[in-house]
Amino acid sequence: MCVLRAWRVGLGAGVLLAAGWTLADNPALAGDPAGDYPQCSRTPTASDLEGAKGAHKAATQFYERADYARAIQYWRDAYEFDCTAHGVLINIANAYEKKGEREMALQTLDAYLTRAPDAPDATNVQEKIQNLQNALKGLPPPRPTASASASAPPPPPPSASAPPPPAEGPRPYDSTPWLVVGAGGVALVAGAILTPVGLSTISSAESDCPTRVGCEQDVADRGNRGRTQTAIGLVALGLGTAGVAGGLLWQFVLNKPAPPGEAPVVVTPAAGPGFSGLSVIGRF
Repeated sequence: MCVLRAWRVGLGAGVLLAAGWTLADNPALAGDPAGDYPQCSRTPTASDLEGAKGAHKAATQFYERADYARAIQYWRDAYEFDCTAHGVLINIANAYEKKGEREMALQTLDAYLTRAPDAPDATNVQEKIQNLQNALKGLPPPRPTASASASAPPPPPPSASAPPPPAEGPRPYDSTPWLVVGAGGVALVAGAILTPVGLSTISSAESDCPTRVGCEQDVADRGNRGRTQTAIGLVALGLGTAGVAGGLLWQFVLNKPAPPGEAPVVVTPAAGPGFSGLSVIGRF
């Protein structure tokens, strides 16, 4: 009988020792709050980020429908895809708290502080942990301090859940409209110079020969040159004004970036014998 009791005592001690080794090797079973989540030892790939984005979107929808169990499941999947997005742990903790599992919420918040000890919201998370611990003990929550009331809002969703900004397509005319604006500006300057010079030359010729009949040759040539300069200046002013106005209209109305994957509609001036207008080219 003594031998049998000793054998039973030895067997029980061996079971307890084996259980202790198992707990020491498995941090999740030993009560390590970070052991229930995968160790982050790799950089997420593009496919991982896409998977995390989809899982986070599904978890958010379940959370909004108060299906907290599925929300937790999908947020865990998102964290497995992108283990650098520690903010997911805050979402999981909130879902556990909504579900009434305060101990699991505490473990998840502890895991967050273990994985992101330098997070800007670490103080808020510590206060929330204290509140949950007080709630488990049946104590009233502490009064909010000035630092807590002025603290930052909850962290945004993980970076993997943010949709990428839409790509902008090319402008169909590139910088051509600005070249038209520049050419119109040059014509305006030339017209602004030639027109008053021509008018001054005409006035000088008329002062030497008011009747314009029987004038000396140099006076007549001077008057003709002034009329030519005035005509060219007025044409340059008209063309310059049209170039500047048309170029600006071309750039801001017709030269908008095309959406990705969509062929732009190209509008170009067209002219021929007896007609003038615009040519519209597009592909579908």
